[in-house]
Amino acid sequence: MPERPAPLVLVTTPPEGAPFGSHAAIAANGQRLLATDLSQRLGRLGAAVAPLPAAAPEGFHWGRWFAAAARAALVDADGPLDAIGYAGGSAMSLMSDDGLHALLSPIAGEVVANNRFSADAFVVAGDLESALGVLERCDTDNAAPRALNEVGFGWRDLGETAWARFDVDTTLDLALLRLATRLPAPRQLDEATRRYLEMAQLPGGGGLEVPHLARIGEVMRDRSAELVVAGRIPGVTQQELEAETACRVRSFVEERGMRSARGGATPRSLLAAFLARTSPAELVAELGRLGDAVVLDTRVLMAAMSGSADAATWPPEEERFASDFRDAGRVGTPWLRELTEAAAASHVPVLCGGHALVSDGLRLIVAAAWQGR
Repeated sequence: MPERPAPLVLVTTPPEGAPFGSHAAIAANGQRLLATDLSQRLGRLGAAVAPLPAAAPEGFHWGRWFAAAARAALVDADGPLDAIGYAGGSAMSLMSDDGLHALLSPIAGEVVANNRFSADAFVVAGDLESALGVLERCDTDNAAPRALNEVGFGWRDLGETAWARFDVDTTLDLALLRLATRLPAPRQLDEATRRYLEMAQLPGGGGLEVPHLARIGEVMRDRSAELVVAGRIPGVTQQELEAETACRVRSFVEERGMRSARGGATPRSLLAAFLARTSPAELVAELGRLGDAVVLDTRVLMAAMSGSADAATWPPEEERFASDFRDAGRVGTPWLRELTEAAAASHVPVLCGGHALVSDGLRLIVAAAWQGR
């Protein structure tokens, strides 16, 4: 039986041009290192890898961008191919090579994704022209596996594979990645990435440290304490919080898979509705009254406040990243600035971030809590 051709995977690279010394520049530099590492890992596992340069944000449509690049890469391929894939360059940085191997092994007529409801990476096999026709209509990468499944492709979800969901989108995500290097469970990063994580300095001073890490760890170890978690919390993370923390856990699960929702449904959030009817400061105060520490996925609030899951409609990237580190001086959007100031002044630790924080990031924080990190 002839050996099956290696899949072709297109790996994204972040755009250049973020102002030097900004939160966005720190994140982009880290993402470039991670994209290089991921490309090398995929190559060692037998995949053909092609770079997928960032596109201009004006009028950007993920499906048209990806399908055009994929068709060009297929024309340039050395031989026949029956599987093609996509990976965000900073996705799956903590997933083992066994997990990556599973991603690279769809059978004909199947798509394998790191998270089928909100994918950062996938590989599809079989009728590639049909698959690209479907993908060309997808507004985002997150929706790609669902779109393929709806036209008859089978799907395999690696979402419960260890660390499959961890994707570096923000500066805080890099801080969580740095935390992972101090723990025994996740895979070891390459030397260039480890050096960068140790040397990077935030605009306001200080290194890539997760805010309030020690105080949140104390809450997690305290049987009389309560942790409040809000946002796109995956089931596997919720289960780990219940099983691996001593404290009580109060969860507000909202808008999981919001970027892959059918028909671009408008994001809705009870917490955002409370914020709109009172104030950002009152939301932070109320969450603080409910528990002894708060972990908040602020991107759900941004999506609900803007009425769109498209990050282009949210507060600017630099403001989002700065808010995660309580750097209110860099936040110009009034409601987000007030929320950031209130979180910084809260009597209980309030840690803000995005999807990585409330998914695998929380799992890292739990592991660190029991190791005194």
